[in-house]
Amino acid sequence: MSAGSSPDTGADARGFVIPITEPPVVEIDTEATAAYVRLRDAKVARTEPYESASGLVMLDFDAANNVVGIEIVGQMEFSIRELIKAVPVRASEGTLARTRYVSAKLQAA
Repeated sequence: MSAGSSPDTGADARGFVIPITEPPVVEIDTEATAAYVRLRDAKVARTEPYESASGLVMLDFDAANNVVGIEIVGQMEFSIRELIKAVPVRASEGTLARTRYVSAKLQAA
């Protein structure tokens, strides 16, 4: 991949692709081997499963049908490039290079 090129996992069979235009925040839960890729701050209107060979993947959508977050369960590698292999995305190297990684906030049961 050349400098400035775009990581692109390609569209799925339905032509679905998730544009990543802002640096994501990856929330990591190593105990659950899960990560949440937050693409933007927005209220989640619905969550849908996404068929992936990479394990359990759930997509969070806002009211305007934009993907606001991607949850991936069963991951052992938490780099943004490994995480986005689970879904079809389009993003620039510059955007991905500015990804922030944080520990998942554990909620009291």
